[in-house]
Formats: sequence, C-alpha cells, structure tokens
Amino acid sequence: MKNIEIINLANSGVFSISANTLDAPHAYKVIKFKSAVRNAAIAADDALRMLAKEAGIEDAVAFDNERTALNRTKANPERLAEMNKQFQRLMELRENFYNEDAPLEGVKTIPYDQFFALQKENKDIQGKPLDVYADLLEGILWTGEPEEK
Repeated sequence: MKNIEIINLANSGVFSISANTLDAPHAYKVIKFKSAVRNAAIAADDALRMLAKEAGIEDAVAFDNERTALNRTKANPERLAEMNKQFQRLMELRENFYNEDAPLEGVKTIPYDQFFALQKENKDIQGKPLDVYADLLEGILWTGEPEEK
C-alpha cells in the first residue's frame, strides 16, 4: 500500500469495522490488520510533521493562518512569497511521501468468503460501504476468488 492509501484508510473509519460474524482466526487477522494500519498511520503522521519542518514550517496551523491572512490582505508581499515557496516545497515533499510504499507489519489475508461476511457486517463505515475498499484490500486483507452464482 502507498502512504496516501494508509492515510485515506485511517481517515475513512477503518478502525471502527467489526469482525463479530467471522470465524475467530479470521477475526483476529482483521484485528491485526487494523493495528497495522493504525501503526502505519501514526508513522505517516510523524513523517508528515518532519516534512513540514524540513520545509521550514514549525507550526502548521500558525503557518496556514498567516499565509491565509497575507493572501487576503496582500500586506507583506515578500513574506507571502517566502511562505509560498515553503508551501510549494512542502507539497513536493508530500507528493513523494504519499506515493511511497508503506509497510503493513504482521498482516495476513483472510479468504474471500470471510471478507464477504466482513463487508456484509460493515455495510456503512462513515457513509461508505466497506466494499468500496475491496480492490484496495485485495491481496492485503483478503485473497481468493468470489464464488460464481
């Protein structure tokens, strides 16, 4: 998975999925998956903070507030130009980071029938069905072929 996919999964409510209807060994694999995503998301958050510092941004909220105010008022064009350069540098660093592979330690796949049960149990995660993530999670959380009907 890419770092951006980890971040998107973490922000999508993946931590709230339940595996109550799965066989215990497979439910445990889902728990391990959620833990691995959580650990990768924490590492991604730390990395994003380090990238901001590398771009010369110590306090992202203060930076954004000041940049927004300068854009609105045009009071200090030199400072705004400097901040825009810092922001551009940050965006370039982030783009590289987002496209980098993120390790998911200890994750084992569950068979498709168990993933189908997981989807059925978790029909709505923050307004989206779990099956939205089926392609992304193939080979990571689940494996096998759906049964033909």
